[in-house]
Amino acid sequence: MGRASAGKKVARAAATGGGRSSRGKTPVGWYTTMAVVVVLGVTAVAFSRYERSHLPPATPPTFTDHWHEAVAFDICGKIQANLPQPTNLIGIHTHGDGLIHVEPQSSADTGTNATLGRFASGYPGLGLTSTSLHYPGQRTWTNGDKCGSIPGKVQLKTWSSLVDQKGTLVTGDPRKLRTVNGALLTIAFVPPGTNIPKPPSAANLAHPNAAGTPTAPAPGAPAPPTGAPGTPAPGTPAPGTPTTPSTGAPAAPNSGAPAMTSPGTPPAGTPVGPPIPAPTTGAPGNSSPAPTTGSPPAP
Repeated sequence: MGRASAGKKVARAAATGGGRSSRGKTPVGWYTTMAVVVVLGVTAVAFSRYERSHLPPATPPTFTDHWHEAVAFDICGKIQANLPQPTNLIGIHTHGDGLIHVEPQSSADTGTNATLGRFASGYPGLGLTSTSLHYPGQRTWTNGDKCGSIPGKVQLKTWSSLVDQKGTLVTGDPRKLRTVNGALLTIAFVPPGTNIPKPPSAANLAHPNAAGTPTAPAPGAPAPPTGAPGTPAPGTPAPGTPTTPSTGAPAAPNSGAPAMTSPGTPPAGTPVGPPIPAPTTGAPGNSSPAPTTGSPPAP
């Protein structure tokens, strides 16, 4: 029993390398690992908060923006009617006032995505490329088609603001042209070198949320009234002029009461002239009536 117990102790000491048992060692590696994990976690949290508080400014337009850009279509020198408001509105649309309204509703309408191509994608029948233009209700115009006897091509011209008189011709893909708040844009199919005018709807930029009127009436629409604003229509009485009753209105019934007259005024129908004296009925003091027949008495 003594030898067996001593042998076990020797074997145990050999297994531990002759030193203290593993149960008595300090786990330095574990503490080191946990310290590294804590430091890395604290650093990550601090960096995340810093990045969140120092976000780069978003590229406009953003969800809080509401932009307006005047737009017109010129086909062979004729300005087309303003596009009417479509049934379904995306974040870049029109209300029939000749303006492009940029009111982002999704990321497809914000930043660099706010383009002319995005506007065209939300308008049925509107097609636009660098070589063709399809205005709703018309044929597709392709580069080389003639305006009269001269070949035309798709051209775009922009003005940065109302005061910009020179303008700039756009090159490249027109669908990538970004919208600009307060700018003017004319999409044209005309012969090269043709003077491209500003959009007539540029005046609506001053009141972009007012109801718009097309620059040209739609086919079959009644013509607008002529004359200066505020001018009454023919036959309309001027302000302050008393109106007369209709000739077909019945007269007021006669109640039979005598007409009211001023004091001292004789009733209607009374002869005008000196008063006629009443006939003498007899001598003073004589109550007998005067004779009505016979000759007058002799003197």
